[in-house]
Amino acid sequence: MAESANVQIVSWTIPDPGGDDKQIHLLKAPSDANGGGITIVGAYATNQAATGAGTTFTYQLLTYAASGTSVSGTITDILGGTAAAWAAETPKAFTITDAFVDAGEWIVLDYQEVASGNPTNSVITLQYVMGK
Repeated sequence: MAESANVQIVSWTIPDPGGDDKQIHLLKAPSDANGGGITIVGAYATNQAATGAGTTFTYQLLTYAASGTSVSGTITDILGGTAAAWAAETPKAFTITDAFVDAGEWIVLDYQEVASGNPTNSVITLQYVMGK
């Protein structure tokens, strides 16, 4: 990333989604006419309460097609889970596997419960730049 890049930062508070296997639409990349796709340069999640290895949850960032209804790719690895429970108020960094989100595509948070675990005032933060 060039030093002159204009990094944008956006955050979302994620309450308990009320069930397992939820997909939460976070952001739609601008159309080509309005700047085009975006490149994710950082992604983080924080939970305000600790979870145990047996009762926890996972997050993953996905891309969905412009219609917002079908998975078109993955942005990050899976964060959290049985082997990586959440420590209270301690940010976790996602490992970004495909940073570019094409124009018009959605960034979607995939949420999965592990033994009925759920977030407590969780926050997702993305850092991105316009274009590649």
